[in-house]
Amino acid sequence: MDWLEWEPLYRDIVSKLSLDVSLDRTATSILTKMLRNCDPEPLLNQLKNKINGQDVIVFGAGPSLDRHIRLVLSEGGYTGSVHVAADGAVRALHEYNMHCDFLVTDLDGVGDDITQYAETGVLPVIHAHGNNIALLKRILPSVGPALGSTQVQPTKRAFLWGGFTDGDRACYMVSEYRPRRIILAGMDFGRVVGRWSKPDRPIDHPADERKAAKLEIGRSLLTRLAARSDLSFVFLP
Repeated sequence: MDWLEWEPLYRDIVSKLSLDVSLDRTATSILTKMLRNCDPEPLLNQLKNKINGQDVIVFGAGPSLDRHIRLVLSEGGYTGSVHVAADGAVRALHEYNMHCDFLVTDLDGVGDDITQYAETGVLPVIHAHGNNIALLKRILPSVGPALGSTQVQPTKRAFLWGGFTDGDRACYMVSEYRPRRIILAGMDFGRVVGRWSKPDRPIDHPADERKAAKLEIGRSLLTRLAARSDLSFVFLP
């Protein structure tokens, strides 16, 4: 995603949510410094080589996630697909004994458990924003190899793929590497937050107004991405 293309979308999000741009930039700077000893090129090649030409299932942490995981497990046509988890959805994949290739997260849905997923071969793609600076400082040193992402100007260690919530950002990232199709599971963007979204909320619950606004932004960005003629999207029922 080119910054000049993304900037007006980002500025609109800043306006809607009253985000602190300076804090987003600070978080990106911190993430960049913390990943300074991690060469991103092999990891970017891993993304490209794994995704190019393949079916990719992006698992969001919405209330439909359990149903969609059971559907994927029962349908032979999804065998061999690449699995990308958005934040807390990785916990569901782990519970259902499903593999996960990439984890797109701002850390609030996985916390310190991200280390155990990284140890199983999951590649974390860790997002920086103004509200997760403390999490970055606490968790990132123990993660190991990881890619960084940002929603402001990119750096050599924090890449800009587009998207705002972990779910739609995962779709934007995947779209960069020419998948055969993107299959959406647990991607609801409604007014109910799924039980996998946060470790401390083990049941589905209503979204507060700010969360609902974020989900609406994510839905709008995903709709924008799906409208591209060169992408094939499948929305699981």
